[in-house]
Amino acid sequence: MKTMHLFILLASAAGAAAAQAPLGNDAQVPPALRVRPAEPAAAGAELRAQALAKLKAQFKAADHDGNGSLTAEEAKSFGFVASHFDAIDTRRRGAVTFDELRAYLERAKADRR
Repeated sequence: MKTMHLFILLASAAGAAAAQAPLGNDAQVPPALRVRPAEPAAAGAELRAQALAKLKAQFKAADHDGNGSLTAEEAKSFGFVASHFDAIDTRRRGAVTFDELRAYLERAKADRR
């Protein structure tokens, strides 16, 4: 009998602990039970600033010699720039700067409208 009571006590304690644990972002967990971020997602100008900062960080990481521009060889580690290198390099210098990349993205955005 004591063993049965001990088993029930341990099982209920384990169930209570499991109920308090966050469930994560598993696709099988209903959205209402998933862990939510503490802050709302960025939008508008804040989202654009975050995207630009991430793009600049990727550009800097690909700029192996640190001269502020990417050659076609350096661009291979930044897939998007490598696949659009000739379109970004409008001055045909064999290298693209971050400002040229931004200008290309703005042109592409305007063309989509």
